[in-house]
Amino acid sequence: MTKPVALVVLLLGACGACGAPVDGVQTQFFGSYAFSGTERRTIARIAGLAARDARRHLPALASKITLQVYTGKDVIPELGAGATAISPDWIRWTVDPDNPQGVLKIAETHLRGALFHEFHHLVRGTTISPGTLKDQVVTEGMATAFERDFAGVAPLWSEYPGDVSSWVEELAKLPPTAKHADWMFRHPDGRRWIGYKAGTYLVDQAMKRLNRSSAELVSTPTDEIWITPPARPQSD
Repeated sequence: MTKPVALVVLLLGACGACGAPVDGVQTQFFGSYAFSGTERRTIARIAGLAARDARRHLPALASKITLQVYTGKDVIPELGAGATAISPDWIRWTVDPDNPQGVLKIAETHLRGALFHEFHHLVRGTTISPGTLKDQVVTEGMATAFERDFAGVAPLWSEYPGDVSSWVEELAKLPPTAKHADWMFRHPDGRRWIGYKAGTYLVDQAMKRLNRSSAELVSTPTDEIWITPPARPQSD
């Protein structure tokens, strides 16, 4: 799940433990938390296997990827972790070591799905820049569908409600000045992940309409995914 982040400035010597690449993924660990050898090896193994499996569906995925692992509190509470990607080959995964699940359990449960999501962003980001809110909705929906369909997980932001089409209409009417964070993460009215869920719905509809998977649609422009249905005729 991609969130706006400031560009990270890496100081020389900041990497606490940088192991050998696994299936093209260089995993680096940062911060004051002392990752155990088991935690480092597990994270590197999951990342390497995820990259290997994702490339079967996304052949344009970079052959060499850097996964930088940080600890912190800016995570999805239900998961204890969060991720962001900068195309073409950089992913940051943050895990909360104080979460009751523990780093190892969080990695084993959630890292693979998060990486599939971000891998899709890496590939799509080489051709399409999600500048507008509509772009972000489709981009996140497409990565969510890829995470769900190919990583075999069911992220919370993929589960859209039965009236999700009304959310799509709501999003389509927003002005350019709309606060993206309200619509992508948490709305003042209490709804969460409106853009992600609406985007997943739009991508699901596009996959049915075009008979293509989220992987095959990775470079498809927003306007070919977000098809507004014709207005209903008004009754006299």
